[in-house]
Amino acid sequence: MSRERASTTRQRESGKICASCHRILPQLPTRERLCERCGGKRHRIYMHFMLQDGWLCQFLEEDLKTPLPRKVRFEDPAKIIEMAEKGGAAMLLEGRQALDFGIAQGRGSVWLSLTPEQYQKLKRPRQTMASRRLA
Repeated sequence: MSRERASTTRQRESGKICASCHRILPQLPTRERLCERCGGKRHRIYMHFMLQDGWLCQFLEEDLKTPLPRKVRFEDPAKIIEMAEKGGAAMLLEGRQALDFGIAQGRGSVWLSLTPEQYQKLKRPRQTMASRRLA
């Protein structure tokens, strides 16, 4: 269970900060709410990673059948953790331990909750050098 400071809890419950990312919100007399970035439609994506000439990350839609065209390769496993944090993965104690265990085993997966902009980036296939020269 995540523990937050009492002052953060009061600010979140009074609507002064975002309930998800804790960004300061415009002053409106209201109760707990989300900012524009966190409150929009989120896309649930499954990210699978494995150690194979570096860390290869592949993405699937929520149905776990439809692959997304973008694949990413990293040399450093810290980039996987960074991607999971930026992608809205549940990074509480158990989520972080599961991610660390997957990295230690050489393969693992995590559910991401992407913003529409992040989702559109994954939907676009990465351009190769040959296709860039033709454009």
